[in-house]
This record gives sequence, C-alpha cells and structure tokens, in this order.
Amino acid sequence: MALSSYLSLLRFWAFGWFLLFISSAHAAVTVDSKVLIIARDSDAAFTGYSVLQGYGIPYQVLIVPQTGAQLPTLNSSASVGNFGGIVVVSDVAYSLSSGWGSALTASQWQQMYDYQTAFGVRMIRLDVFPSSEFGVTSLGGTSTAQLVSISNASTFPTANIVV
Repeated sequence: MALSSYLSLLRFWAFGWFLLFISSAHAAVTVDSKVLIIARDSDAAFTGYSVLQGYGIPYQVLIVPQTGAQLPTLNSSASVGNFGGIVVVSDVAYSLSSGWGSALTASQWQQMYDYQTAFGVRMIRLDVFPSSEFGVTSLGGTSTAQLVSISNASTFPTANIVV
C-alpha cells in the first residue's frame, strides 16, 4: 500500500474519532419555547408578557411576594430546558428595612444564571435600577428621570458606545 493511502486512512480514522469526541463532548440540549415571567404582582407581570401575547408566544408567570417564592423547575434534565427565556420585572425588588432588595435570593439568581449558561437562553431584566452589575452608575435623579454614567462599556462591545 502506498504512503498516500496510509495517510488517507489515518486522516479518515482521526476524523472519525474527532467526530465521536465532538458529539459526546457537546450533547444536544433542547429548550421549550415558553418564557418565564417573574414579577411582584399581576400588573408588573403584564409588562413582561403583553408583547408575548401579541405574538402568541407561550409564557408562565411567577408572582414573587416580598417573602419570596420558589422558582419553577427550570430544566427537566441536563439536556432539556423548560424555558426558552426569562423576563424579570423590576428585579422583584421591595423596600426592606435595610433598603431596596430583591425578593429572590442570591442562590435563586445564581440558579437562573447557571440555567442561562447551560441552555443558552437569555434573561431580560426590565425596569432595573442602574448599578455596576450592568456597567452603569446612577448619578441621582427623580422618579421620572434617572441619569446614568457608563462605567464599563466592555460588557456590551457591539453597542458602539464611546465612554
């Protein structure tokens, strides 16, 4: 057998192993098209789902009182996600004795962040106070106008923002 035949056979064998590795390393995941809407009350939830209704996009509402609530099951298995997106309205924030804070725990936020990463879904946070978490800083303001300063534009490079 000629050297070129051996090299072709070796390439074919290596390519086969490569495909096997890729298919086992990146198991396919599926997500439902339903969007999870998380809000303080039904009026706030309407903000999150009103547009979805217009397009016939399925959604599920979770009302979170000040005392908190359990998140619905985000995924049925390691490869099946129950929601194609998450909308959180006003960070489900309440005026607490220590100041404003979310009724969702740090663990629940992390659970949603992990779900986003594992299933490639997006979270939209509507009506959220500007903070360094979003790359902005509040310059003070009123209930009708909130001036902000962009402190770190690297988190959204495609927005073409000049700082």
